[in-house]
Amino acid sequence: MPHYLLLCRSITYAQRMSGALERAGISARVLRPPVGLTDRGCGYAVRVAAPYFSMAMERLRSGGPLPERVFYSAGSGAYSEVMLS
Repeated sequence: MPHYLLLCRSITYAQRMSGALERAGISARVLRPPVGLTDRGCGYAVRVAAPYFSMAMERLRSGGPLPERVFYSAGSGAYSEVMLS
């Protein structure tokens, strides 16, 4: 299933981000990102299904914590970074 990973610097930020999205009706799951997606070897991510990505980013820009980096996966296990404007 295509999805986005919104990378956060800590578990606290990931939980805040997930909570903001859940309150907006967007399903979001906190998890550890795959090896190689973080430059520090640590961090957390919030997974959002692809159809809800635009709505999720709108919600976060209007008052939630913003991700440090965003990655997209078509479901094959490979990730590509998405540049945010």
